[in-house]
Amino acid sequence: MRADGSTGFRLAASIALLAFAGGAQAQQTGAVTGNVVDAITGLPIADVSVSVVGSEAIAGTDDQGTYQLGSIAPGLIRVSAQIIGYNPITTPYYTLLPDSSITVHFRLAPLSVALEPVEVTAERLETPHHLGSTVITRDQLPARGDVLQALQGAVPGVRLTGRQDQTRTRIRHSMSDALYVINGTVVTPPLTFYIDVGDVECVEIRRGFQAASEFRPSINGETYSGVILIWTRGALGARPAACRDDNG
Repeated sequence: MRADGSTGFRLAASIALLAFAGGAQAQQTGAVTGNVVDAITGLPIADVSVSVVGSEAIAGTDDQGTYQLGSIAPGLIRVSAQIIGYNPITTPYYTLLPDSSITVHFRLAPLSVALEPVEVTAERLETPHHLGSTVITRDQLPARGDVLQALQGAVPGVRLTGRQDQTRTRIRHSMSDALYVINGTVVTPPLTFYIDVGDVECVEIRRGFQAASEFRPSINGETYSGVILIWTRGALGARPAACRDDNG
């Protein structure tokens, strides 16, 4: 047996070849990017699940409706987008080349459900009542702090975006802003007020774009994800029966 180093050379060459092949294979993947919007309003939709059919590549859209999928094997691919409340979409086949990226945008149509007609008999309520509303009294809120920040932690589906005077409040998964009503006065977003929780008597959150209909004279055709009504301590005016002022 010769100890001329030829065996060691062949082993080193084999290792280098395998490393090169592995690196080349890793570089063969591609990517898919794009955005998802509402087909009617054109507004971006957050939290949409976007995936490459038949693979493990999946991502959710951000607040701007954008997504990015990476490490996808090249070839013919189909991309799917779905979220509750919208009709899902699966694209035709796209050709994804190695080391490349393709852009796929989605326009999702809201899901409509046909319901059988129902006859409803009800009595008129003596106090205002709104379906899908939540009433929060001051004893359910923290002692201090911004009331909207407190609602984000106390009421499911309420979330704040932006910073300082550009803060906007949204309800559920809607990309539309919530309308504010402070002691009966309509305040349209973005946020232009600060109310400390210690000054609040109660808050009512009404969900859905129809909740803003009674304030239509004070707004200009905008679509809102709901209405946040805030009453400060000692304020006058009608409010839900659950709201009360312990001082009078």
